[in-house]
Amino acid sequence: MCSRSILLAGMMLAAIQIHLLAQSGDSVLNLTGIVYDEHFYPVPASHVINLNTHEGDVTDSLGIFRLPVRSTDTLLILNIAFKEAVVPVIQLIEKKHIIIKKKYYVLQEARIFEWGSTYEDFKEAITEMPNQQTLGETMGLPIQDPDYIPYDMDEKILKSAGFLITSPVSYFYHNFSKQARSARKVYWLKKDQKKHELFNEITGRDNISTVTGLTGIELQEFLLFLYERLVCDFKCTELQIYTEVHALWNVYQELEERQMLNF
Repeated sequence: MCSRSILLAGMMLAAIQIHLLAQSGDSVLNLTGIVYDEHFYPVPASHVINLNTHEGDVTDSLGIFRLPVRSTDTLLILNIAFKEAVVPVIQLIEKKHIIIKKKYYVLQEARIFEWGSTYEDFKEAITEMPNQQTLGETMGLPIQDPDYIPYDMDEKILKSAGFLITSPVSYFYHNFSKQARSARKVYWLKKDQKKHELFNEITGRDNISTVTGLTGIELQEFLLFLYERLVCDFKCTELQIYTEVHALWNVYQELEERQMLNF
């Protein structure tokens, strides 16, 4: 009976320890850390993102960030002048700082053309160059502002208190008429159609396969990873979309090397 009681007590203690470890892994910590460069200078304006919760913070002028985390989480550090870094939170709890390395960009070939021996020669050559005209300008058509939005399609104007006060009848018509709301919906669909097409083309299966070299199930797994974390949408520029896709591809490869991906 004595040995049986000792065995049961040992099993109970082991279960309590496992429960406490699980609780400590699930508990949220308000982590404060510092991002340094290789010479231990603080790196401001760095994005620190929790890959598990998708929450983030930006380092201040002293390189300090604050973020709610769990000990099992992983952080991604992004800065345009530095290489991306992926750091487990458990390391930061001990060190309290992250060191990121400088990124060096390869510049394309530059060609220098001889304009003359002085700045005045250069200025004269530029001044004498004819202005390039569009077809519309050649035909004498008025130049249209690409960002122009008619007032009856501008949601901010139509829903503003000023518009309600100055034009109450028009306010109720544009905001509550099914016909007016449908017209605005069609207008914005047409206006954003090219942006949607470009975004879908860049983030589509064929283009991502070309960028990464992945095919089959490997491509499908990366697409799931990409679509869950992609912040850019059709409103972003082409450069912004490609930059984020490239950054997430680097993160994916690093996580794969560390065997930290879960599918």
